[in-house]
Amino acid sequence: MQKPNDLSRSSTVLEQSTTLIAVIEMSLSSWLVAGIVPGLDRHPLKKVGADEDALLRLLHRWREEAPQTLGMRSHA
Repeated sequence: MQKPNDLSRSSTVLEQSTTLIAVIEMSLSSWLVAGIVPGLDRHPLKKVGADEDALLRLLHRWREEAPQTLGMRSHA
């Protein structure tokens, strides 16, 4: 029997071919960001300062790389 509000399961289907996945390890001085970017064979790994603007720039760059690799246009 499934429990209500069971956070271990998602009702949303993850489309790996179109979803950018980022994992962030945060400390007070720097953040380590790993990603799975659709269309890239490599899994990017980048260390940035503890700065949300730098993190957002990195994620936007990765998002822009994905459509270029897949031959798709960006939907920014």
